[in-house]
Amino acid sequence: MMYALARLTARNWKVFVKDRANVFFALLAPLIVLALYVLFLGRIQVDGLLASLEEAGVVPSAETEDAVRAFCDSWMLVGTVSCACITVPLCACGIMITDKSRGISADYLASPLPRWLPAVSYFCAVVFAGLLIGGIVLAVCLVWLAVTGGWYLTALDVLGCVGTLVLSVLASSTLLVFVVGFFRSQGAFTGLNVILGTVVGFLIGAYMPVTYFPKGVQYFTLFIPGTYSAGLFRNFMMQGALENVAATLPAPVGEPFADALAEQFSMTFDFFGAATVEPPVMAAVLAGAFLLFGLLCLLAAALRRK
Repeated sequence: MMYALARLTARNWKVFVKDRANVFFALLAPLIVLALYVLFLGRIQVDGLLASLEEAGVVPSAETEDAVRAFCDSWMLVGTVSCACITVPLCACGIMITDKSRGISADYLASPLPRWLPAVSYFCAVVFAGLLIGGIVLAVCLVWLAVTGGWYLTALDVLGCVGTLVLSVLASSTLLVFVVGFFRSQGAFTGLNVILGTVVGFLIGAYMPVTYFPKGVQYFTLFIPGTYSAGLFRNFMMQGALENVAATLPAPVGEPFADALAEQFSMTFDFFGAATVEPPVMAAVLAGAFLLFGLLCLLAAALRRK
């Protein structure tokens, strides 16, 4: 049975990667984040933070400018990885729709295979695609930091990023497999892909910090697992750069400015003004989303068999 599961999972993965356009669209949102940052968002963010320092009476040194730029680079790369953890599993879910439209799913039902096996193979292929391609994106982002001089990560930070990647892909994969399971046509799935790929960068704070949005939108993002994924990545990838910014500033300004940056760039979340969501809670939310939607996927599969 495990051999059949492995073969079906490998088949689904091959179908996904052979569709070059699908792979491209899976990476489109991360590429948009990179392009926007390189073209103008990066300059805007850096200039805005330096202007804030000048308003506080601090003349930024060349060292401070480099530290601020490294901090903004880290923020941008967090958005890139966080988007990939959502868009790659989403596009990989297209295998399910393609098989339905071609009648392959019906062939599975007529075969001697257990009915749960194709569904599990789809999920495994989606997770594998998310982990492999997401891992490549994460590696490229880490290389970017090292090459540009913005590397302020420890070994534990790198391990935390890898763990966050795994948890994020599992949570988003279960959610997306559950949602896409209700779609039947390629057109409807394409619509979902376009809409989600367009708005996901805004909702998780990849294009601009979520704190820039109205309070209602900020609270809405608290119900999106990708928000907690981005929050965890920020704490691992940006904490060292944040501390470096504080170290380059005069003592009376350094720590308050760093605290303001941590709040502005959503390294923690304000949960309806009642509590502050710290990294351990973010990880617990992602794990809870994985378990919840995993159970919902099993329940939906059981109801379809009936």
